[in-house]
Amino acid sequence: MRKLILAATLGIFSTTIFADKPLPIQYGEPEPMGSQAQQTPVAEYRNLTLTKYKNEREMNLSLFSEYSSYEADLDGGDTIKLDGFALGVSSNPHNNGWYGKFETLKDDALDADYYELSFGGQINLYSYQGFYTAGTLGFGYAWAESSLLANDVNFMTIPIGLEIGYSLVPNLSIYGGVGYKWLIDTTASTTCKDGSTSNSVGSGTCSSHDGIDRYNDYVGDNNGVTYKAGLRYNF
Repeated sequence: MRKLILAATLGIFSTTIFADKPLPIQYGEPEPMGSQAQQTPVAEYRNLTLTKYKNEREMNLSLFSEYSSYEADLDGGDTIKLDGFALGVSSNPHNNGWYGKFETLKDDALDADYYELSFGGQINLYSYQGFYTAGTLGFGYAWAESSLLANDVNFMTIPIGLEIGYSLVPNLSIYGGVGYKWLIDTTASTTCKDGSTSNSVGSGTCSSHDGIDRYNDYVGDNNGVTYKAGLRYNF
């Protein structure tokens, strides 16, 4: 009983003495979070730039297929109108460069078939957002055959042209063009009996080639307007 009374007395005494004293608090800097857990990374954002046509000029070559037409008045008074198609390869039309193509054309009215192989230079005059304009100047060799002629006729050709096109995507372009072409008749005047030809028609012609077989037909020099429309594959 004495121990119980003593314990109660000590409890009341300690409460009375320390009642007005504040509780002790330990102050300090907070511990960095990185030392306990990995911090969450912050995402970085970049602005996107549209570059739809950035590769056009980097493509060096172009394959093309086109409708082709040539119309001219001949020396005899006939008008020839040739229509057909052409296949070729060139530098990308958005760049300066070169071209080469093969044409096969036909005139049903004169029962004439015309073939031409030409090559030349190409210069880009304008290029912006897929649109382009290009000029061409070339030289070529052509030959034609017809049931109205006894022989094939040959020409040296000088074509010039202007092409306007649009690249739907960097690899594919559509285009149209207009131009002018000079045809210089180079058909030999005479065919000898051994098959050789000569530009002579006088005495002694083909004397070393078994004599004259025939005097050749010719068309003569002519010139006229050309038109074209086609597709290009750029790569």
